[in-house]
Formats: sequence, C-alpha cells, structure tokens
Amino acid sequence: MKYKHNDIAINPKHPFANCQLDREQYANVLTQIVSHYADGFVLSVNGQWGTGKSTFMKMWDASLKLDGYQTVYFNAWENDFTPDPFVAILGEIQGLISPENASTFDKVIEIGGRIAHNAIPTLMKVVTKKILGEDIGEITEAITKEAGDIFKENVLEYQNKKEQFQAFRKELSNFIDANIEKKPIVFIVDELDRCRPDYAVEVLENIKHLFSIEGIVFVLAIDKEQLCNAIRGHYGSDRINAEEYLRRFIDVEYLLPEPQINLYCNYLYRYFDFASFLDSDHRSNHNQLCRDGEIFKEYTIEFATALRLTLRQIEKLFIHMRLVLRSLGPNRYLFPRSVFTLIYIRANDSLLYRKITQNKLSPQELMDALHQIFPESMLQQSAYSFGPSKGMHALAEFVYNYTKSVSPNINIMEPTVVNNETKYNFKFEADWLDKNSFVEAYKRCQDIYKDANWGFVVGSIDLLHNTIDS
Repeated sequence: MKYKHNDIAINPKHPFANCQLDREQYANVLTQIVSHYADGFVLSVNGQWGTGKSTFMKMWDASLKLDGYQTVYFNAWENDFTPDPFVAILGEIQGLISPENASTFDKVIEIGGRIAHNAIPTLMKVVTKKILGEDIGEITEAITKEAGDIFKENVLEYQNKKEQFQAFRKELSNFIDANIEKKPIVFIVDELDRCRPDYAVEVLENIKHLFSIEGIVFVLAIDKEQLCNAIRGHYGSDRINAEEYLRRFIDVEYLLPEPQINLYCNYLYRYFDFASFLDSDHRSNHNQLCRDGEIFKEYTIEFATALRLTLRQIEKLFIHMRLVLRSLGPNRYLFPRSVFTLIYIRANDSLLYRKITQNKLSPQELMDALHQIFPESMLQQSAYSFGPSKGMHALAEFVYNYTKSVSPNINIMEPTVVNNETKYNFKFEADWLDKNSFVEAYKRCQDIYKDANWGFVVGSIDLLHNTIDS
C-alpha cells in the first residue's frame, strides 16, 4: 500500500485532468485577467499553506503554455540558497533565450552584471578587509577614514547606478519585445512566503524596481498572512503595517477559493485504497461492520470541514488511518469516527492524547476537552432529519469508548425512574450539549458495541502491532 501521497501528475496536454478539486474554472479566470492587462503588472494569488496552491499554480502554468503564453515558473523557496535574488530572477528569464534573441539578452546580462557587482559590497565588508591585521589602535581611525571615502564614492556613483538601472530596464524591455507578440510573458513566483525573510523582501524589491516593465506579468503565489510575518521579521518589528507594505508591490489580489473538502476526502479514500479493507466482502456481510466505509467517508468530510483543516493536514490523517488498518483483522471493530478523532488529537495535542489513552481524565475533564475539539455546528440536529446529528453520534461513540476502556462497569450517566419515565443524571456539566440527543446517541452505542472497546485499535494508532498482509 502507499504510505505517501505523491505529487499529482500534470499532463501537458490536459493540465487539469488529474485535478481533484475542480479548480480549472479558477485558472480560466486568472488567464482572462492576464490576457486583458498585457502592459505588465503584479498579480498575487493568495491561499493558505497546505491548500494545494502550488499544485494549482503548476497546472495553470501548463494551461497557459497550451494557450500560447511564454511562462517562467520560479520556486523562490527552493532557490533562496542563492545570495542575490536579482541573479536568480535573471537566470530564470534566460530560459526564454532562442538563437534569434541571444545577442539581445547578452546586453541585458552585461548591464545586469554591473548592477549585481555594485550591489554586493557593504561598508563593513570593505572596512574589515582593509583593516585586517592592523593594530587595534588604528582601527577607529581607519573605519572613520574608510567610511568617509566610501560615502563620497557612493555619492559620486549614484548617478552612474541610476543610469545603469535605466539601461538595464531598457535592454530587458527590448528583449521582452523580441519575445512576445500579443501575449505577455507570465512569470510565476511560488513559495515566496516560505523563504527566509530577507530573501522574500529582496525578491519583492527586485520585481518592483528592476523587472516591472511592459510585457511581463508577475504572479506571486503566497499565503499573505505568512508573507506579512516574514516582512515583520525582516524589519524586526511587529508594529510595521505589513499589508500596507505589500500593496506597494501588488496591483491585483486574487483570493484562491477554499478547496472542496468532500472532493479531496473521497479522492484520498480511493488513492490509499481504503475500500480494500473497509468495503471487503467479509466486513460487508457483518451487521456491525458493514457501514464502516460509509461512516468513515461521511465523518472525515464533516470533521475536516468543521475544523477547517488544510489539505495537507487531511492527507496526514488519512495516511495514519491507513496504517492503522494494516494491523487489523477483517472482523475487528474499528470505531472509525473515534479512531480518526484520536489520530487528530495525537497529531495536535500529544499531552491530551496520552491522558485519553491512559484513562487519566475524569468525565468532566473529558467533556471539557471534547468541547474544544467538536465544533457545536457538528452537534446540531438538521431541520430536515430526525434524531441525533452525525456529529453527536461521533461524540457519544468517543465518550462510550473512553468509559469502556476505563472500566466495563463505569458510566457517565445514571438512570432514575420518575413517574414511570426514565431520566438520566450526568456526571459532568456541559451547557453546550443537548443532553437528550446525547443520551439517545450514547444508548445506541451501547446497543451496537456491547462489550467491544477500542483498546486494540489504540495500540494500532501507536503502531505497536505488526501489519497484517492483505
């Protein structure tokens, strides 16, 4: 079986053929935006980490090529080992060279080389080099003299550098003009928010001051919140208005719609072949096990949606769940909702996980903890259905499994008969809980599972059992 989700294959002739999130429609919108603004501008595509943004950008890149656009795809994070982003960006543009325009690009490189050379030295580097080995008493005088000389030199060189910048932009523009007809070059910068802060800021500054010319559309694929954090880190202040700073560079901001969780969960169910275990003939013929596959799919979609999990988080949970199934026999109770929730807790709060699996929580402590995990939206009954919600069944199943693991005789609610009617007294306080609905769901767990408990499955979560060959 697979223990890792490989990158989705992108067919150059059908870029979105393997897209599992129905995102081709968004790529078409972005292409329309690019096509109407050939003068050159900076577009940001904003989406959180772990939401499939990079895969989308690569598919869109391939789609643009099909539509006749020349594109450059630059992963800034993979290239932030280079000391100068100016050189890296220019190196990516060099990929557009053809025999017909090589001489034009040579002029760009020549002037660009002078710009890069002038940008490297700093005052301290020069001073350190020149005073290395001198007596300590001479250092102060040397620094003072050297600083004055360098400052004078920089003032005299200002106009020269300014002219070089203008010449570079002119030659680059000539090169771009020779490469385009009616469609702009699309330069995609991905993973900028994951770079070291100084590199991310330098990329933005280079794009604005040196590469922002007619004929190039820069597309920044970013998590805006994380990039703002990088900007604050670069300037060493939480008080800087990072969003206002970004507006200096970005002309159009596009918010990538959130992925459809149901599509992705169903895709992962197929990709990791859950059906070979959960929908096997043996389990399908078992009264209590036959619906585990359906329950698992429904619950993962509801849980991931309610908690706003990223695609990357969902993927990790599915991988761990599939590992659990590898150590279970075909007739073993799984408790899919409880186990998936336990895996989530294990990944996000290891201390709480240990307390739960080691039976160290009182009923009140357990319910307080679960209140933080189960959103109330999951527990509310739909107006179009009867009985407890699916989320309420999941909560009741979890509590049932916990109490059974502590002691077969323990219970979190005690029945009393009043006027021939059974009432239940709870051993916890939870004003957020519809207790009648919870009682109904809990009693159902008692009827279905009887003497079963999750003890063996918890061992599988901790990878304590050997895998079983299927």
